[in-house]
Amino acid sequence: MTKSVNLYLASGVFKGVGFWVVNFTEEENIFNSLGSKLLECYRKELFGLDGAIEVKGAINTTLDILCLDSKYDQYKLDNYNTGFSSEIPINTIEDIFDLWAYNYSNQTLWKKYIGLLNLRKKIKTNNNYINIGLKGDTYEFAMKLDGLLSFKPINSSSRKDRSNELMW
Repeated sequence: MTKSVNLYLASGVFKGVGFWVVNFTEEENIFNSLGSKLLECYRKELFGLDGAIEVKGAINTTLDILCLDSKYDQYKLDNYNTGFSSEIPINTIEDIFDLWAYNYSNQTLWKKYIGLLNLRKKIKTNNNYINIGLKGDTYEFAMKLDGLLSFKPINSSSRKDRSNELMW
């Protein structure tokens, strides 16, 4: 039996910059885990240590892909050493957290979903040809994952290259 830990999604501020963090701790009060950097806890789930490590890895990989895809689309979502950019909306982060936390319970599907995530990480873009070959729960999961990864910042001031934008 592995020890239980709390997997959490929280927001924080470090040196005046806001961030999101997904991590786990044995402590009941998650605000003790990163010192005074955390401001608010949005999700907290009880997992075994091995499960928390796997789910945290899946969530963070999904967020890494989201940030990398936004970079390809000429949007800048900074990854910080402490966590992920606060420009990512809370509903997107919560949906990613919930997607992975909820699906961990079925280990057969979990392995398929992790395989899809690893494939998505290697391909770097949404590829509908892969989704055509999927069916059932795996297809539904792939569509949810693609939907979450399709986030684009609304504010066009975060675009890196505005040379092709119209003046009016």
